[in-house]
Amino acid sequence: MFVMWRKGTNSIIAALLALVMCGCAQSADTQNDPASLISVSGDAQAARLLTSAESPAVAKPIFASAPTDGEPFVRSQPRGVAPFPVVLNRTVQKYVNNYVAQPQGLRESFRRSSPYMAEMVKVLEDQGLPPDLVYLAFAESGFSADGDGPWQLSRATARRFGLEIDGWVDERRDPIRSTRAAAEYLATLHDRSDNDWRTALVAWNNGDACIDHYVRLRSASYEKLMSRLPHRTRALMNRFMAVAIMAHHASDYGLDDVSAQQTPHYRLITVNGGVPLARIAAASHISVASIKQANPALLRDRIPPGVQTYQIRLPDDELQAELSEF
Repeated sequence: MFVMWRKGTNSIIAALLALVMCGCAQSADTQNDPASLISVSGDAQAARLLTSAESPAVAKPIFASAPTDGEPFVRSQPRGVAPFPVVLNRTVQKYVNNYVAQPQGLRESFRRSSPYMAEMVKVLEDQGLPPDLVYLAFAESGFSADGDGPWQLSRATARRFGLEIDGWVDERRDPIRSTRAAAEYLATLHDRSDNDWRTALVAWNNGDACIDHYVRLRSASYEKLMSRLPHRTRALMNRFMAVAIMAHHASDYGLDDVSAQQTPHYRLITVNGGVPLARIAAASHISVASIKQANPALLRDRIPPGVQTYQIRLPDDELQAELSEF
């Protein structure tokens, strides 16, 4: 179990005492420092996104809201999930501007993700994770199905959380299977980092062993935290923040393919181990190329022979048309 949200008199009093004694709290991040903040500018369409009536540092949650009944959030009991603390400051704005200046790559990333996004978000929510963490896959890989897959999991971590990697399959490349593994890993890091998502992402990029070193910064401002991190981790965090902010306001940035509601255009079937994809293609009237594109974990033109059965996706006509564009 891990607690995501709690209300009550005792917690409010404790928070007020912490503010008086320490002069800061986790919620007192850079959004309370006007000198470190800017509104979304540099793009005419996006200039109206943040108004004087709302904090310019925190993007609006678009998928879920925090629990409101006063009960703690418990993993494996899906409910509202508190949003990830997305921050917009000068550095993150530069990353946003870079994406705006060269938008094609991000647009292609969202197009590639569109058949799987709704299911990936559901996986995260079912694990009790903020849905915005789906954008970590974009920050990691541009949602590539090649190489180490969308989440860029190491072989050791992937196997630790149940993914198969051998000469026949690399399940890190499968958007849904890899999201399940990533969600379990992120939930584990969250538990070990005193329930702080920012520290969990630092550990994600630097390894479990670093948690004790960085957990002391869990109440620090975003800028202070960034100043203590390796360059690769700062870059990952800033990319993640930028993609999340742009996805929250997708239409303003011309990102038409951002959706967590699209119904998957495929069906799942279970086939015997060792069956050639050509046989499946002939029986389903789908090309081998389309089957492989819908199942990027498959490394050969045959179902792995070392398993009794294996589940694959068969794309419908709409998904085949989408996949043929890549």
